[in-house]
Amino acid sequence: MVQVTIIRLIGYREWTETLGPDREHIIQRVQAQLHGELINVFSRLNAWAHPLRYDYLFAITNGLNNYELTRIIKKLSEYSPVPLSGGTYADINPRIAEREAFRLVMKASPGESLIGGGDDGYAAIAHIDLIDSTTSTEWTSSYQLYEYVWGVVNQVRLYLAPYGGITLYLGGDNIVSIVKPTINEADLRPLANLINARIGVGIAHSGRTAMKLATEALDSLRSRNDHGVLILRED
Repeated sequence: MVQVTIIRLIGYREWTETLGPDREHIIQRVQAQLHGELINVFSRLNAWAHPLRYDYLFAITNGLNNYELTRIIKKLSEYSPVPLSGGTYADINPRIAEREAFRLVMKASPGESLIGGGDDGYAAIAHIDLIDSTTSTEWTSSYQLYEYVWGVVNQVRLYLAPYGGITLYLGGDNIVSIVKPTINEADLRPLANLINARIGVGIAHSGRTAMKLATEALDSLRSRNDHGVLILRED
């Protein structure tokens, strides 16, 4: 089962409204600093994290216990303008894990981490690379490419939802989706054909290792100039 952690910035909207109308550059700077530390603290513990909406932070935390998660909240609080709370839940379906983690985080007090959902197990991450999309900037524009990629993100989101997919945009032409660890290559080949992509999938006991294996699989497809899907699993 994948273990999902949601971290809530309590009173974030209210904080932004105290900054006055000339505030967006301040908000962006704070978000960037918090994003950087989010990646640092989770990757050091072999987890994988993403800022999500910035007022809610998202991480795959297989193998971490509530003591470690509470310490992470304390560390991230040093970079946050508002108090933080955490909610963690494990389920074979990432979307269910995220939903239940969100319910827990909404119950948690400032500085508190709540955990539920039983034992964790394997996490699965699909790393998706759109083939030849970057070269299209030579005849369109950077913004038109950005629009195109966001359209593809939505296609990926809809396709992978039945597989528990939590789909996130990484930048450039890279998309990731946390999926059920039971997914197989046959499930993903129609998506690769639909969006003209290579899809590397990593399945492992930790989020960071799952992402590493997914990227290794993607690099292997690129090196062979192959189109399609490759899944690597941790022993």
